[in-house]
Amino acid sequence: MRAARCCTARGTTSCGARRNSGHGEEGLLILLVRHGKPVCDDRTPVAGSSFATWVRDYDAASIDAGVPPPATLKARAEAVGCIATSNLQRARESAQLVAPNRPILSDALFAEAEIPAAISMRLTLAPRYWSVLARAAWFCGWSRGVESLRQARIRAQRAAERLAALAAEHGSVMLVGHGMMNWLISRALRRGDWRGTASGFAFWSVTALQRVA
Repeated sequence: MRAARCCTARGTTSCGARRNSGHGEEGLLILLVRHGKPVCDDRTPVAGSSFATWVRDYDAASIDAGVPPPATLKARAEAVGCIATSNLQRARESAQLVAPNRPILSDALFAEAEIPAAISMRLTLAPRYWSVLARAAWFCGWSRGVESLRQARIRAQRAAERLAALAAEHGSVMLVGHGMMNWLISRALRRGDWRGTASGFAFWSVTALQRVA
């Protein structure tokens, strides 16, 4: 796992000065945001044996400028005490679109749970359908060449603890992350003292969780 680093669109800095210092423990807030829509064709059918190449292209894709973050999300990003993201291109670029003038903490701890792509079939399907099938197989225990569900849950627990610590330090934190890992992190937080809205999987969706007494 790579070490955490902090970044902005212009260079390297810290997560910034503490904001919202008036929050009590019961008022701490964690926002889990899914990244924006990547510029990647998920409709044109590919053979199962080419799915791994598509996954690599997806991981390297930029965010579609035609589907920008909602103004309400940008306003929430301006108000939080700290903004974090994963080390993956789509998450880092999304974080910079959401908060272009804020320092951003980038950490591989928050990266997406990898999807298994070692498929040898010649059958052709749209990548979106291969993704659904591969993720379902991952939940059933198939994780050839990638992190297993058990390992991802352990990492999600660590990520939840890290976010809780950032919230305690800054009053609130926004993670611009990924659909599956955000869902796992949300479940880990809910097993503790955090409650809030249900997780969403749409691009730019937000899950808001608050610490309860």
